[in-house]
Amino acid sequence: RSRGWRRTPRPWSGRSARARRGRRPRGARRAGGRGGEAAWAILGYRGRRDGSHRGARFRRSGGVTVTARHPVCPRRPVGRPWGGLPCTTVIALPPGFLLGCASAAHQVEGGNHNDWTRFEQEPGRIADGSVSGAACDHWNRFSDDLADLAALGQNAHRFSLEWSRIEPEPGRVDTDALDHYVEVTRRCTELGLEPLVTLHHFTLPLWLADRGGVLAPEAPALFGRYAGICARALGSRVRWWTTINEPVILATLGYLFGDWPPAHRSLREAFAALRALVAMHAAAARGLRGEARRQGVEARVSIAHHYRGMLPERPGNPLDRAAAAVPDWVLNRWFVHACRDGRLRPPVGWGQRVEGAEGSLDWLGVNYYTDDLCSFDPRSPQRLFTRQRPDPALPISTYGWTIDAGGLRRALLRLWREHRLPLIVTENGVADRDDELRPGYIAGHLAAVAAAAAGGAEVLGYLHWTALDNFEWAQGYGQRFGLFAVDRDTQERRAKPSAEVFARICREGGIPEDLLR
Repeated sequence: RSRGWRRTPRPWSGRSARARRGRRPRGARRAGGRGGEAAWAILGYRGRRDGSHRGARFRRSGGVTVTARHPVCPRRPVGRPWGGLPCTTVIALPPGFLLGCASAAHQVEGGNHNDWTRFEQEPGRIADGSVSGAACDHWNRFSDDLADLAALGQNAHRFSLEWSRIEPEPGRVDTDALDHYVEVTRRCTELGLEPLVTLHHFTLPLWLADRGGVLAPEAPALFGRYAGICARALGSRVRWWTTINEPVILATLGYLFGDWPPAHRSLREAFAALRALVAMHAAAARGLRGEARRQGVEARVSIAHHYRGMLPERPGNPLDRAAAAVPDWVLNRWFVHACRDGRLRPPVGWGQRVEGAEGSLDWLGVNYYTDDLCSFDPRSPQRLFTRQRPDPALPISTYGWTIDAGGLRRALLRLWREHRLPLIVTENGVADRDDELRPGYIAGHLAAVAAAAAGGAEVLGYLHWTALDNFEWAQGYGQRFGLFAVDRDTQERRAKPSAEVFARICREGGIPEDLLR
């Protein structure tokens, strides 16, 4: 067999009479569309409706919708630089589905003073030599920015709180900063945007960074106290909480590869950071739920979990399969399992229990961008003997990430099967300077979300990364993910064509046919 393909289960293998008559194969699900005949053969089937597919096969990238006119193969997208997924009708999203954008305080607010602010001053740390500085001045312009998003028809917005603003010194709460975030949530509610609030999105107050950051013994207790402070102020307006954004990314880039603060390069410290972040999440979950009980309100607690598919480059090679399995466990599975059963499993721990971690997730936020091909590399012990690279047969964004909507469907279905937790896509987007890839990227990935929901996953929402072109951490301002361009001199916002695409999806409650062609 060619690399990356496997046969479909019977009875839909080969060119059956059923295929030649053009009927939907047994077991193929409908797309859940509205009006007319629903699109057929999603969730994995790839081939022509007339049956001339010479052996129907599944591709590992996951399911798509197929039309009579268009055989789909994201490795060779026809007329779709993003590898779009065609359909014959509007693909409906589940009722009550949350649609909006996500952001992070340090990337958009401007004027922050935290460990990243200091890190940016060091030569060579930021790819384009920039610093966050005023960023998008969202601290002062949040009201208009939120109004722009509501005007697109969005009904949800995810944003983070800046710990260094709320607690600039240990134990001292800046009530003005806290009142600002209260006003942000009030404005969201006023505009019909459901607020989803993140407590920690990569940045730390300098006073905690100087004590050792997340490795400081007191970090979990301090983070739990901070969570309680935030819940007391915002709990009456906020139901959806994420304690930590991408904890595994924070540990690996900050403590293993040295690309982010504190710029350490130690596998031992990276594992210690993972253990500490589980304890910090557990402490924050206790703080949020305890305050919610006192107020008599609801607090739904999660993390924003980074999922990056790890696929063996040569599926028939056992070394490549092992090379994919190890980072897949550490990156995609370990942290969620620790938050579900409260145990620190190998290789990060040896079964130790973390107080309060068991059952600490009410739902699961999923940040998905790309997949990697993995091969065994004995020269890379720091990378767990794995060499990762993008699939050269797939479209590539300006960030160097592959674009394959089927990867998001696979991720959602796998996480649902493993954990049976409601899912929200808390981040998904593409770096695209000219906004050529983004319109199709959004439509294709939302079609993949609809396919995952049709496949049984409980998916409650999708939050696009991001609203505004902003400061993208170690990449600086060079990578542009926003629906709105921002003039860094005047702070003027300009809607891109992709903003109208997202607005159409929000208004329709689904993905219109022409966006997928």
